Amino acid sequence: MFYVLQGTAWFFVGDDWVEAFEGAFLMIPAGTTHDFENRGDRRTGIVNVFIPGGFERNMPGIVEWFQPNR
Repeated sequence: MFYVLQGTAWFFVGDDWVEAFEGAFLMIPAGTTHDFENRGDRRTGIVNVFIPGGFERNMPGIVEWFQPNR
């Protein structure tokens, strides 16, 4: 689940990019390829919630992968 707190964010969901404005809520099913980015010059705030919990244990590996694969 993603909620855009402020600004505008772009979300890659499956095969498409979706523009989400402040107040937008996106629920992306488990197993769906996804990503997000701020394409503007204004600050963007996003809340990301994983249900059920436990995904957070994968975050160090994801950060490690992104360092050489920007």
